[in-house]
Amino acid sequence: MRKIMDQFKHDTRGSFTLEATLIFPILLILVLLFVFFSLVIYEKVTLQYKANQIATRMAHTWGSSTMNIETGELNKSDYIINNGDGLYWRITSNNGFNKFGLNLSDNGVVSKKKDRVGQYAGNVTFDNGLFVQEIVVSLDKNLALPSVISDIFGVSKVGATAKHPVVDQTEIIRNTDFMLYGFDLFKEYAAKYIPFFNRDDES
Repeated sequence: MRKIMDQFKHDTRGSFTLEATLIFPILLILVLLFVFFSLVIYEKVTLQYKANQIATRMAHTWGSSTMNIETGELNKSDYIINNGDGLYWRITSNNGFNKFGLNLSDNGVVSKKKDRVGQYAGNVTFDNGLFVQEIVVSLDKNLALPSVISDIFGVSKVGATAKHPVVDQTEIIRNTDFMLYGFDLFKEYAAKYIPFFNRDDES
Protein backbone atom coordinates (compact mmCIF):
# COMPACT_ATOMS: atom_id res chain seq x y z
CA MET A 1 0.00 0.00 0.00
CA ARG A 2 2.82 2.33 0.88
CA LYS A 3 4.56 1.54 -2.39
CA ILE A 4 1.41 2.40 -4.31
CA MET A 5 1.10 5.74 -2.47
CA ASP A 6 4.72 6.62 -3.23
CA GLN A 7 4.20 5.88 -6.91
CA PHE A 8 1.05 8.02 -6.95
CA LYS A 9 2.89 10.87 -5.23
CA HIS A 10 5.73 10.94 -7.76
CA ASP A 11 3.59 10.29 -10.81
CA THR A 12 3.25 13.48 -12.94
CA ARG A 13 0.68 12.14 -15.32
CA GLY A 14 -2.46 14.30 -15.39
CA SER A 15 -0.79 17.30 -13.70
CA PHE A 16 -1.39 19.53 -16.72
CA THR A 17 -5.04 18.56 -16.76
CA LEU A 18 -5.30 19.40 -13.07
CA GLU A 19 -3.66 22.79 -13.62
CA ALA A 20 -5.84 23.49 -16.62
CA THR A 21 -9.04 22.72 -14.73
CA LEU A 22 -8.20 24.54 -11.49
CA ILE A 23 -5.37 27.06 -11.70
CA PHE A 24 -6.06 28.57 -15.13
CA PRO A 25 -9.73 29.37 -14.41
CA ILE A 26 -8.74 30.96 -11.11
CA LEU A 27 -6.15 33.12 -12.86
CA LEU A 28 -8.66 34.04 -15.55
CA ILE A 29 -11.23 35.08 -12.94
CA LEU A 30 -8.64 37.18 -11.09
CA VAL A 31 -7.61 38.90 -14.33
CA LEU A 32 -11.23 39.66 -15.22
CA LEU A 33 -11.89 41.03 -11.73
CA PHE A 34 -8.83 43.26 -12.05
CA VAL A 35 -10.04 44.51 -15.45
CA PHE A 36 -13.50 45.34 -14.11
CA PHE A 37 -11.97 46.99 -11.04
CA SER A 38 -9.81 49.13 -13.33
CA LEU A 39 -12.93 50.13 -15.28
CA VAL A 40 -14.66 51.23 -12.07
CA ILE A 41 -11.64 53.32 -11.07
CA TYR A 42 -11.49 54.81 -14.58
CA GLU A 43 -15.17 55.81 -14.48
CA LYS A 44 -14.68 57.34 -11.03
CA VAL A 45 -11.64 59.37 -12.13
CA THR A 46 -13.25 60.63 -15.35
CA LEU A 47 -16.43 61.57 -13.50
CA GLN A 48 -14.45 63.47 -10.85
CA TYR A 49 -12.52 65.28 -13.58
CA LYS A 50 -15.78 66.28 -15.28
CA ALA A 51 -17.24 67.56 -11.99
CA ASN A 52 -14.10 69.60 -11.26
CA GLN A 53 -14.12 71.00 -14.78
CA ILE A 54 -17.76 72.11 -14.58
CA ALA A 55 -17.33 73.64 -11.11
CA THR A 56 -14.21 75.56 -12.15
CA ARG A 57 -15.72 76.91 -15.36
CA MET A 58 -18.97 77.90 -13.65
CA ALA A 59 -17.10 79.67 -10.85
CA HIS A 60 -14.91 81.68 -13.24
CA THR A 61 -17.78 82.74 -15.52
CA TRP A 62 -20.46 83.41 -12.90
CA GLY A 63 -20.29 87.16 -13.52
CA SER A 64 -22.40 87.04 -16.68
CA SER A 65 -25.10 84.73 -18.01
CA THR A 66 -23.87 85.19 -21.58
CA MET A 67 -20.18 84.60 -20.88
CA ASN A 68 -18.74 81.64 -22.76
CA ILE A 69 -18.28 78.94 -20.15
CA GLU A 70 -15.31 77.38 -21.93
CA THR A 71 -13.30 80.45 -22.98
CA GLY A 72 -14.60 83.08 -20.56
CA GLU A 73 -15.26 85.49 -23.43
CA LEU A 74 -18.15 87.92 -23.31
CA ASN A 75 -20.59 88.21 -26.16
CA LYS A 76 -20.94 91.44 -28.11
CA SER A 77 -24.28 92.03 -26.39
CA ASP A 78 -22.49 92.44 -23.06
CA TYR A 79 -20.77 95.57 -24.37
CA ILE A 80 -23.59 97.30 -26.23
CA ILE A 81 -26.86 96.19 -24.60
CA ASN A 82 -28.16 94.84 -21.32
CA ASN A 83 -27.41 91.13 -21.09
CA GLY A 84 -30.51 90.45 -19.00
CA ASP A 85 -28.86 89.94 -15.61
CA GLY A 86 -29.71 93.44 -14.42
CA LEU A 87 -27.63 95.97 -12.52
CA TYR A 88 -28.29 94.61 -9.02
CA TRP A 89 -28.59 90.90 -9.87
CA ARG A 90 -25.95 90.00 -7.26
CA ILE A 91 -28.36 91.18 -4.56
CA THR A 92 -31.83 90.47 -5.90
CA SER A 93 -31.28 87.58 -8.33
CA ASN A 94 -28.26 85.71 -6.99
CA ASN A 95 -29.96 83.85 -4.15
CA GLY A 96 -28.61 86.66 -2.00
CA PHE A 97 -31.47 86.50 0.50
CA ASN A 98 -30.95 82.78 1.13
CA LYS A 99 -28.26 83.62 3.65
CA PHE A 100 -31.00 85.28 5.74
CA GLY A 101 -33.37 82.35 5.40
CA LEU A 102 -35.50 83.99 2.69
CA ASN A 103 -35.91 81.72 -0.34
CA LEU A 104 -37.00 84.30 -2.89
CA SER A 105 -37.16 83.84 -6.64
CA ASP A 106 -33.95 84.40 -8.58
CA ASN A 107 -35.84 85.75 -11.64
CA GLY A 108 -34.22 83.02 -13.71
CA VAL A 109 -30.70 84.49 -13.52
CA VAL A 110 -29.19 81.59 -11.59
CA SER A 111 -31.03 79.13 -13.83
CA LYS A 112 -29.65 80.84 -16.96
CA LYS A 113 -26.13 80.55 -15.61
CA LYS A 114 -26.64 76.86 -14.87
CA ASP A 115 -28.13 76.18 -18.30
CA ARG A 116 -24.78 76.97 -19.92
CA VAL A 117 -23.50 73.52 -18.94
CA GLY A 118 -26.30 71.82 -20.87
CA GLN A 119 -27.28 68.37 -19.63
CA TYR A 120 -25.43 68.85 -16.35
CA ALA A 121 -27.47 71.92 -15.31
CA GLY A 122 -29.53 69.88 -12.87
CA ASN A 123 -26.37 68.72 -11.12
CA VAL A 124 -25.15 72.24 -10.32
CA THR A 125 -25.98 73.97 -7.04
CA PHE A 126 -25.15 77.57 -6.18
CA ASP A 127 -24.51 78.23 -2.48
CA ASN A 128 -24.55 81.94 -1.72
CA GLY A 129 -23.10 81.95 1.79
CA LEU A 130 -22.53 84.91 4.03
CA PHE A 131 -18.82 85.17 3.22
CA VAL A 132 -18.20 82.59 0.49
CA GLN A 133 -20.17 81.97 -2.70
CA GLU A 134 -19.63 78.44 -3.91
CA ILE A 135 -20.47 76.27 -6.89
CA VAL A 136 -21.22 72.64 -6.00
CA VAL A 137 -21.39 70.00 -8.74
CA SER A 138 -22.63 66.47 -7.96
CA LEU A 139 -22.52 63.84 -10.70
CA ASP A 140 -23.66 60.21 -10.70
CA LYS A 141 -23.15 57.55 -13.35
CA ASN A 142 -24.49 54.01 -13.54
CA LEU A 143 -21.87 51.38 -14.24
CA ALA A 144 -22.40 49.04 -17.19
CA LEU A 145 -21.22 45.97 -15.28
CA PRO A 146 -22.66 42.46 -15.06
CA SER A 147 -24.82 41.99 -11.99
CA VAL A 148 -22.41 39.37 -10.64
CA ILE A 149 -19.50 41.81 -10.80
CA SER A 150 -21.62 44.57 -9.24
CA ASP A 151 -22.48 42.25 -6.35
CA ILE A 152 -18.82 41.34 -5.85
CA PHE A 153 -17.68 44.97 -5.76
CA GLY A 154 -20.82 46.12 -3.96
CA VAL A 155 -21.29 49.06 -6.32
CA SER A 156 -23.63 49.72 -9.23
CA LYS A 157 -22.82 53.39 -9.84
CA VAL A 158 -20.12 55.92 -9.06
CA GLY A 159 -20.48 59.51 -7.88
CA ALA A 160 -18.31 62.60 -7.77
CA THR A 161 -18.66 65.96 -6.02
CA ALA A 162 -16.65 69.11 -6.71
CA LYS A 163 -16.75 72.53 -5.07
CA HIS A 164 -15.23 75.81 -6.20
CA PRO A 165 -15.60 79.34 -4.81
CA VAL A 166 -17.07 81.87 -7.21
CA VAL A 167 -14.45 84.12 -8.79
CA ASP A 168 -16.22 87.44 -9.36
CA GLN A 169 -13.67 90.22 -9.83
CA THR A 170 -16.35 92.91 -9.96
CA GLU A 171 -17.80 91.81 -6.65
CA ILE A 172 -14.34 91.60 -5.05
CA ILE A 173 -13.48 95.15 -6.14
CA ARG A 174 -16.86 96.45 -4.97
CA ASN A 175 -16.58 94.79 -1.57
CA THR A 176 -13.00 96.00 -1.14
CA ASP A 177 -14.00 99.58 -1.95
CA PHE A 178 -16.94 99.31 0.43
CA MET A 179 -14.71 98.08 3.26
CA LEU A 180 -12.16 100.84 2.66
CA TYR A 181 -14.93 103.44 2.58
CA GLY A 182 -16.43 102.08 5.78
CA PHE A 183 -13.03 102.05 7.49
CA ASP A 184 -12.33 105.67 6.51
CA LEU A 185 -15.80 106.66 7.70
CA PHE A 186 -15.22 104.90 11.01
CA LYS A 187 -11.90 106.69 11.50
CA GLU A 188 -13.52 110.04 10.74
CA TYR A 189 -16.29 109.61 13.32
CA ALA A 190 -13.95 107.98 15.83
CA ALA A 191 -11.68 111.01 15.70
CA LYS A 192 -14.66 113.19 16.64
CA TYR A 193 -16.19 111.13 19.43
CA ILE A 194 -13.17 109.56 21.15
CA PRO A 195 -12.08 112.90 22.69
CA PHE A 196 -15.64 113.34 23.94
CA PHE A 197 -15.58 110.01 25.79
CA ASN A 198 -12.10 110.67 27.14
CA ARG A 199 -13.17 113.98 28.65
CA ASP A 200 -14.25 112.38 31.93
CA ASP A 201 -10.90 110.64 32.31
CA GLU A 202 -9.01 113.91 31.99
CA SER A 203 -11.14 115.60 34.64
